[in-house]
Amino acid sequence: MSPISFIVGIFATLAAAIAPPAAQPGEIRTFRDWTVGCDNGGNCQAVSLVPANGAAGFDGWDGPVSIVRTAGKDDIFKIRVLFHAREMDRYRMKIDGQLVDTGPIVQGDYPIEIVGTDAEKVAKAIINGRHLVIQGPNGENITQVSLAGSSAALRYIDDKQQRAGTGTALVAIGSRAYQPANSEIPTIMVDRWEESELAPETGDIVALAEDSRCKNERYGLVEDQVFPLGRRGNRFRALVLISCGSGAYNFSSAPYVGEYVENPRATSGWTFTPARFDRQPSWGGEGADPLLVNAGWDEQDQKLSSFGKGRGLGDCGSAESYIWDGDMFRMTEASAMPECRGAYEWIAIWRANYRNLEQTAVSGK
Repeated sequence: MSPISFIVGIFATLAAAIAPPAAQPGEIRTFRDWTVGCDNGGNCQAVSLVPANGAAGFDGWDGPVSIVRTAGKDDIFKIRVLFHAREMDRYRMKIDGQLVDTGPIVQGDYPIEIVGTDAEKVAKAIINGRHLVIQGPNGENITQVSLAGSSAALRYIDDKQQRAGTGTALVAIGSRAYQPANSEIPTIMVDRWEESELAPETGDIVALAEDSRCKNERYGLVEDQVFPLGRRGNRFRALVLISCGSGAYNFSSAPYVGEYVENPRATSGWTFTPARFDRQPSWGGEGADPLLVNAGWDEQDQKLSSFGKGRGLGDCGSAESYIWDGDMFRMTEASAMPECRGAYEWIAIWRANYRNLEQTAVSGK
């Protein structure tokens, strides 16, 4: 066996031995007009929704309130309000008619962000309140939020972060000392192949599409995509995204991995198999070949993304990102918003780190 083959074999064996378990994204729960969820590291987020009774509809609604709390000892606590920026420089926050906070409105993703002890003070007012209003400096209405279910949502965070019964809890306050749970974020080892530009040609892709689950979904404008995944010895791989139907705002793709073996003694073309994922993309459903929505590909990091909107407003749906580990796609991020009720802030439910296996072997870490 050549030295190169021996080293490659070691890397492949090491990757298999230390591969993390399949991704298990967290659950999202809804309590009346609030929804809440946590990721696998214990970081949690509660987001307000348009009232379920429909009494107010979208009248006076210009974005949700989001409460974010980390699970570690650093205990990062933030309250954010999302809305379309206006020509205003300050806000006033009232709960049931009482002023609970005021501060500057800034340009950026979060025009209002309250942190630390100020955020805790506002959160406690939210728990005991019924209705929250954000106003401009002269009493102009910016947005209003129902607080029904906020107490249950924040109690859920207390429970998931094991704060219930401790002095750090927001709702289930007690006297015990808080001990953060040991929730280690997994690290995915990536076996990166050599760079290569070899990819299937048009005839290969047409034949694959005709033999795919998407054959009868290819109408209107179709755009298949091909991306090289690299070379190892005489083997070449490529990612193929077969167009698989579209709607007004969602474009579906079926992912395949093609392999070509270079052999001077025989002619062999590309072979294709459905791409493997450690966690099935949410849009395709369990028990079927994977399906991506509004797929994106990061060529430099070899990351694949899927972003499916539940409706055109973009206030519900799911999103996932995956890293190619040299053999399959492993989930690095996931977020979702199951309720189509005005919440443009989707909740993070999974995260993982990744590291190139070759770098790890060299560094000895």
